[in-house]
Amino acid sequence: MLVAGLNALGSLWIFFIMSVVCADVIARYVFNSPLTGVPLTITMSLIAIVFLQLPDALKAGRVTRNEALLGGLLRKRRRLGLLLQAFFHLSGAAMMGFLVLYIGPMFAKAWETEAFLGTRNHFTLPEWPFKLVIVVGAVMTTLQFLRLFWIDLRERAALSRAEKSNDIGSAP
Repeated sequence: MLVAGLNALGSLWIFFIMSVVCADVIARYVFNSPLTGVPLTITMSLIAIVFLQLPDALKAGRVTRNEALLGGLLRKRRRLGLLLQAFFHLSGAAMMGFLVLYIGPMFAKAWETEAFLGTRNHFTLPEWPFKLVIVVGAVMTTLQFLRLFWIDLRERAALSRAEKSNDIGSAP
């Protein structure tokens, strides 16, 4: 539910930045006066949108991986494929976990110091909301990777049990 909510928030944010870009284009060509801060807003928004939508993309199986190798193994040698896929999911969880450990203190510092992005007296944005979105998205993606890792291990164990029971049942 939370993962889908983050994805929906990311989609709404896309709609927002599309509206801002359209308004900026109209302001540039009709009034010869661009909107202030549009490039910075879009740059930071793209990063935020990725982290809002990454957990749902992972849950839906839309994260890039080597499907030629892994897909073939999952079809032909299922137990080995599940082991490799579990390693992929555990590695993803570790990478996202490291990202949380790295960005978490940066978020805390931005919050405490009231850091901003942009140019003073021209256009500024507070930095902490963007860092918070990265932390929340990375935490949710880490949890999603761990969930998939657990599913892989359970399915592999079930296959092992089924193979053992078939071996016992087919003994002379």
